[in-house]
Amino acid sequence: STMGCCDNLSPERKHSVCRKMLCTGVFLSVALIIMLGVLIVKPAIYGHAFKPTTCTVVSADYSDPVDCSCGRYCYTQFACLVIKVTYADKKNATETGMLHEDEGELDQWGQCSYHTCSSSSELNAEAVQRFENNYGQVGETYSCFYNPNNENEVLLRKDYDNMTIFHVMFWPSLLLVVLIAITCVICAKYKCWLDDDSPPSNYNRFGVPA
Repeated sequence: STMGCCDNLSPERKHSVCRKMLCTGVFLSVALIIMLGVLIVKPAIYGHAFKPTTCTVVSADYSDPVDCSCGRYCYTQFACLVIKVTYADKKNATETGMLHEDEGELDQWGQCSYHTCSSSSELNAEAVQRFENNYGQVGETYSCFYNPNNENEVLLRKDYDNMTIFHVMFWPSLLLVVLIAITCVICAKYKCWLDDDSPPSNYNRFGVPA
């Protein structure tokens, strides 16, 4: 029979190698899908409920600084800016809510209007101050989005749409399928499932003892 790269391995070992390759590919792809689902799809779906309106700033205050991780073995703080705005809902009633930069900020840092996590506290302070100067001046008005199900939640902008959700879920899923296919092709090409010369009475075609 044709010699393959796995010919010196036992059928059980060949099966183990392919199983590990397949499991590793599946694990990495599923982990990527879960991570993107938590970081992007979850806030994107939640943000679909928000409706456009016009906001007017009524206050901009600071609460206690917030700790955050800026990388491996890197921890820092940023000032927690809380901007309160008024807006008109779909019934034209005036409501008051807390402004957040976007869906991701609301999901991950709901206690603050803006989040920044540079390793430099000076850069963090400058970024928060810049956001306050742009969107936290009392009496300032701008377009925004409010949550009809929770009047306290207001977004400055919505970053995610249906196409974003599609791409985030489609490409990792496609990667998962491709990895499985490549693993199967490699195992078939190099006879990692079971050699033709292996006793059929002892092992099935997947290298598992019969």
